[in-house]
Amino acid sequence: MKKLKILALDKKLPSHEQVFFALLLTFVCGFFDSYTFVNYNGQFANAQTANIILIGMELSNTNYKEALRYVPPVVAFIMGVLFNEYIMNKFKDISIARYINLSLLLQTCMLIFAYLVPKICFINTVPLIISFVCAMQFDSFRSVNKVQFASIFCTGNLRSATEHVFRYFYKKEKKSSDMFMIYASLLLSFIAGVITGGILSKLMGHHAILLAILVFIINLSGANIHEKNRYRKIDV
Repeated sequence: MKKLKILALDKKLPSHEQVFFALLLTFVCGFFDSYTFVNYNGQFANAQTANIILIGMELSNTNYKEALRYVPPVVAFIMGVLFNEYIMNKFKDISIARYINLSLLLQTCMLIFAYLVPKICFINTVPLIISFVCAMQFDSFRSVNKVQFASIFCTGNLRSATEHVFRYFYKKEKKSSDMFMIYASLLLSFIAGVITGGILSKLMGHHAILLAILVFIINLSGANIHEKNRYRKIDV
């Protein structure tokens, strides 16, 4: 049970560094990948490496029209990073906590728009908006509990988890046990999101995105409550 404490809310850390909130973000990113894969002909929301591979594979088979299908999510991801960098520079004088809340609010509003307006002139807006949102999230949330992590894919987290297993058993670094717990939990959360997204997408189709919106609302509300309680304790 002591090991699980590392996953609990830490009153000393800001909301964007909390493991609990990172787990929610990672869950919803796993959800997004299976959601867009099932509902939008094999496209990935945040796994741009996969989209780029699919573009290359289709080009190698001279399927140029098919290759073009995977280009828009990649472009949307690039635009999401650029937009997020602009917002960070535009509001560089506000606290990081307020910026994170602003970022989560914008992402939530975009997802609600995607649900309400899934198509514009025969163009599927949902996978594009999700890629845009994932880019914002990847650019905004870069660390948890003061260590680097990625919410939108698993490779980096898997490498870090394996590294800390080695450090714990070979170098006898006790802190690596806690670090492994964090990264392992992030990996499991991502997998849970993929499974949930796959099941709900088959049952509910487009409407499955409502769960992702709910998770974002919970994360946004929880982050606000945590920051208010945190600053209240500091004032006291």
